[in-house]
Amino acid sequence: MNSLRKYALCMVTTAVAGISVPASAQLPLTLDGFTTGQYVIHVTNPLVNYTHYGAMPADSPLGAARATYFGAGPNPFHQISTLDVREGHFVVDSGFGSVAAVQVGYGFSLSGAEVPLGLNLEGYSAFRLNFAGIATSESMVVVITVWPHSGGYYDFEVVLPPNGNAFSVVFPFSGFNKGGGGGGLTQADVSNIDAIVWQAQGGGFDSFGLTSFQAVN
Repeated sequence: MNSLRKYALCMVTTAVAGISVPASAQLPLTLDGFTTGQYVIHVTNPLVNYTHYGAMPADSPLGAARATYFGAGPNPFHQISTLDVREGHFVVDSGFGSVAAVQVGYGFSLSGAEVPLGLNLEGYSAFRLNFAGIATSESMVVVITVWPHSGGYYDFEVVLPPNGNAFSVVFPFSGFNKGGGGGGLTQADVSNIDAIVWQAQGGGFDSFGLTSFQAVN
């Protein structure tokens, strides 16, 4: 796999039919639309976890595989937690009274080896997670972490309340913190990204659905 190939997603301007179009006018780039690497897994509490490497599309900017860790904590009602990834959705159903957590990483081979993405998002300004909805007994924490080739790691955390409707959450590059401190991702940082991880977990039992992970302006 040509893991070091850089995806020239944008420049300062892009020529379209002889017209110069500003980078800010670019359409969102869908990094993961959950259309491949399909799998359904059921875990029985307590303290069971599962890791799966699912194939990404052949031309995916996020490498060969989606690495998914799925775990569930103790549950007094012995409920089953379910992860369902297929046909354009990523759904976690924790089960009543269960506390389930999911972590999804990009920058892996199908065998689980780390492979730098060489991902170029220069010209974009944020990540966006598009949710189908959230059902949770408490607020849910969502974190995106980025490892640029320039070194270190950057993360961005949001706390989301229950929401039965479809909605989107934007994570501006400028709002990321380096190693837990200040900073923000620069255009130089995002021009060569080695790996990306997003994770979600509720303080209480939680279920949610995602429809896509994107880069946006």
